[in-house]
Amino acid sequence: LLLTPPCHAIQSSSSRIPDVLKRIQHQKNEQQKLKLLEQKKKDVDSTKNSLASQQFFEVELEQLLDQQQQQGQQQQQQQSDANDDDDDVQTLYYEQTLDHFSQDSKDDGENNKGEETFRQRYFYSGRYVHSNDDNNSNSNKAIAFLCIGGEGPSLTTAVLVNSVHCTGDMIGLAAKLYEEQGWDVHLFALEHRFYGESFPKTAEEEDAAENRRRNVHLRGAEDNRYNEDEDDEDQDSDEEEELTVDYTHLSSRQAVQDIVQFVQSPEALSHFSNSNSNENVVRWITFGGSYPGMLSAWSHLLHPSQIYGAVSNSAPVQAQLDFYQYHERVSKDLGDADVGGSEVCKGVVLEGHAMVVEALEKEKEKEEGEKDEEGEEDGNSSSVDDVAELFHVCGGGDALRSSKRNMESFVGDGLIYIPAQSNDPSCNKEICNIEKLCGRIVDEHNSNPHISSMEILAHVSKIQNGGQCIDVDYQSYVDWFAVANVQNVNDRSWMYQTCSEFGFYQTCNQNSQCPYGKGYHDVSRDLEFCQIVFGIDPDTVKKNVESTLHYYGGWSLTPNTGDDDVGPSMPSLQNGINDGQKRLLFVTGDVDPWTELAVTGSRGNDDHPTVSVRGASHHFWTHELKGTDGDAIDAARVTIYETVSDWLGVSSSSSSSSTFGEEKDGLFGSVVVDTE
Repeated sequence: LLLTPPCHAIQSSSSRIPDVLKRIQHQKNEQQKLKLLEQKKKDVDSTKNSLASQQFFEVELEQLLDQQQQQGQQQQQQQSDANDDDDDVQTLYYEQTLDHFSQDSKDDGENNKGEETFRQRYFYSGRYVHSNDDNNSNSNKAIAFLCIGGEGPSLTTAVLVNSVHCTGDMIGLAAKLYEEQGWDVHLFALEHRFYGESFPKTAEEEDAAENRRRNVHLRGAEDNRYNEDEDDEDQDSDEEEELTVDYTHLSSRQAVQDIVQFVQSPEALSHFSNSNSNENVVRWITFGGSYPGMLSAWSHLLHPSQIYGAVSNSAPVQAQLDFYQYHERVSKDLGDADVGGSEVCKGVVLEGHAMVVEALEKEKEKEEGEKDEEGEEDGNSSSVDDVAELFHVCGGGDALRSSKRNMESFVGDGLIYIPAQSNDPSCNKEICNIEKLCGRIVDEHNSNPHISSMEILAHVSKIQNGGQCIDVDYQSYVDWFAVANVQNVNDRSWMYQTCSEFGFYQTCNQNSQCPYGKGYHDVSRDLEFCQIVFGIDPDTVKKNVESTLHYYGGWSLTPNTGDDDVGPSMPSLQNGINDGQKRLLFVTGDVDPWTELAVTGSRGNDDHPTVSVRGASHHFWTHELKGTDGDAIDAARVTIYETVSDWLGVSSSSSSSSTFGEEKDGLFGSVVVDTE
């Protein structure tokens, strides 16, 4: 979801639209406040007003900047608490081929690339590599761990220190192999094309960027100071300026090839020349969670000669247009006592949404002139105006009446946010997980038998929204994504991929088990979004999803390589498909709605080891290690460590609290990691 912190989570145009609109408005407000204060400061400087006045505005500006950076500072503090810093992490760039499937970029056997390239950012750390004179080093035991980037916020150096991406699995295992086995473990992270700083630029954009860098470099100290305000104004205008983005070369297929080409590149292999490691025998293991988990699995599946093994966390490899199971899983989580849910909690959520739907349906009947014969309202039901006032909807009932899509935005994806995908049992904020959310709902239900379920949800909604009104303007939502800009460019890239490859539209259909407004989010809304924002018509979106499923094989993990109907960019399998299906581990959380499309013990090829972590949300075990993680999360990490160690021929200890299933041809069967 777009706004599912702190997980590096798959986003979708199905996100709660009021939440997205709230974030958009907050960004605009903060940017406007900053500009106004900066302008005030300039006015004070230019008119030479009193020193006291100038100091006032400077203090006010400094306070705003401090407030905007608070979240980043908190994250930095968390990283320092992990007893590590990013001093050893290098930020580097690789000239990546823009189109791996064009004739100009075909591999000629010497890893030569085509003419068109772009700068792809990557990170490297030799923290777990022994020096040449280290007696504990084993020069024949060198491996490379690659954390794969994907959708979401831009990567930083924290990706190889402490973040949600690969800390609990990849970095934790690297430390063990280095300290306990004397192995050299090279850590890499590769940013996904069209995200962060890895955006392909046109020749004109590259020239403009180079000119700016050259001007700054040549400018003297006094000249630089003199033009500082002018530069700030240019930067402000750049942030407002529309970006022209050509998504032609944005796809998972290109991203998989990025990974394969990168691990074979002289740039990547150069990091092994300064240690005991021999680049000719280095084995690469990929790690990823969510969409990067999909890429981790697919890069090994299609290219086992280059990618020796892969850990795929919370990866929905089964592309699906109408992902109705997402909200049905949320409904089950609300009733799951193991994570603090209950049938009472689930019942209140269902009934509250049904009451709101009833009010909206009556409003539709009025608009269609279908009043009851007496022309009187049902005294036991609420009107749209009552609902809008109760939930503090921006613009009141008129905002809901003005558009069918506004009604859908309000109730189709939930009147409240239910943290199933991001459930953190150890969180300490109000209603921040399922247990605390349901605790609040049930307490209010039991303490006041006269309060309605709709009123309870309204109380929760006001807490979650901090008393702000709920914006349901669907057109504003579409307009925001219709044009790329600096603030939406990352989110927009993933929106494009849902239209061009995956679907994943989290609907709430009439006859589903969705806990929200049934019938108020069908897939037509998402298909319309693709048409308006990217010009991709509904039939093409459907074909794109089918093509992706055909290309990679979905749950079966058997890509289709000989069907000309799929297109020219088919994978070239090396050493046969069987090699790609070995050394491939899937880990899922049974609370996570995305598990419905992932490979599990009951879905997919039985020859793959799978781990189901009970009570766990979206790749929670890849996050930083905490004392509050619980036995299931700890055991999942141990299982990952032991499985990957087994691939590498390392004798791992048998101290794990989990138990492997029956061994099959050197692989393990399904493993359920439980707290019991």
